[in-house]
Amino acid sequence: MKKITSDKLNQSIKQVAWTNSKGQKQISYYLKYTFNGKRRSIKIGNAATPIQTVRKIASELQAKMLLDNSFDPLAKNDSSKKATTDEVFAKYQQQLEMNNRKTIQEYVRLYEKDIKPSFGHLPIDTISRGDVKSWFDELSLRSKYTANRCLTILKTVFEIAIDYEYLETNPASRIKKHAEVKRTRHYTPEEKLNIFRELFRRLDEDNSLLHSVSFILLLIFTGARKSELARATWDDWHGDYIELKEHKTDKDGKTRKIWLNSQSRSVIQALQGEKKKKTILGIKNPKRLWNSVKLACNCKDLRLHDLRHSFGTISTNAANIQTLQTGELMGHKSLSIMQRYQHIEDKTSKENIEKIGNEILSGINLPTTYQ
Repeated sequence: MKKITSDKLNQSIKQVAWTNSKGQKQISYYLKYTFNGKRRSIKIGNAATPIQTVRKIASELQAKMLLDNSFDPLAKNDSSKKATTDEVFAKYQQQLEMNNRKTIQEYVRLYEKDIKPSFGHLPIDTISRGDVKSWFDELSLRSKYTANRCLTILKTVFEIAIDYEYLETNPASRIKKHAEVKRTRHYTPEEKLNIFRELFRRLDEDNSLLHSVSFILLLIFTGARKSELARATWDDWHGDYIELKEHKTDKDGKTRKIWLNSQSRSVIQALQGEKKKKTILGIKNPKRLWNSVKLACNCKDLRLHDLRHSFGTISTNAANIQTLQTGELMGHKSLSIMQRYQHIEDKTSKENIEKIGNEILSGINLPTTYQ
């Protein structure tokens, strides 16, 4: 939050004090004035500028305005100090890249689709709170979730603009996000059976679906994230597990092990004839097949990510595996503090993943492709 105070000797001089995104205290001095009936302000100093110098600069500018009604102190600065929202977002993207953030692609996608068309070309200091609120409300009609994500990005872009002194205040700071209810959807036993039958039927009729069907099966059997399986290469496969150096929670430098039960190993072995592809699954996303399968199985609200939720539910409930051990299999970052005090042996993870695989496939036979 910014603190604004007026100078004791010249009330038109405003001292603005705040803490930037890096936790550093900042001070700027502005001269407030009116030109052609519009209130304006120009920066005339910072923390390193003596207050006597600030007052002198202000007095000189005020004197010029008194002598010449057409004189606007900002006129000479307008072209040099303007920055568009696109330019400030580029600075934000640079920061994300320097910090090796895994969210860069998603942020860029959201910006390009839902923020850039409305604000990208505009000088960032011309965007008002009303502009942001109108944009947020309109986007919310399509998706409240997307509107929340985009608002977070835009707020950060405005904060960066403040750091570079393109802005004094954040026009999005008082706009509240929509309340979000976290999903707890997982497949029912009947839905699971229908999904397997539909996947196997389609694969039997069309072998070109091998990679997409295998992708979905590995999501079901391993509880891994879609992005983890998509980037896994043949070099990452070590028999009983897949080991990734780059993954969502790799800030501590540790690799992520995706443990494989016998069902998962059968799926991967069926793909060995496709080793000409760099990645094990050869595709980035089985979304097209999944959308068709879930409609056929009458579970159209079941997302691919819900297969991961289902894995966790089966692990803790049906297979009676401890929460910490389930978290280890799923690569949950939130368990990192507990893991300092309890080391889970690879042998335990291998036994647990086998239990879950048997529980998931109970009463179901894999097709000959995976045998």
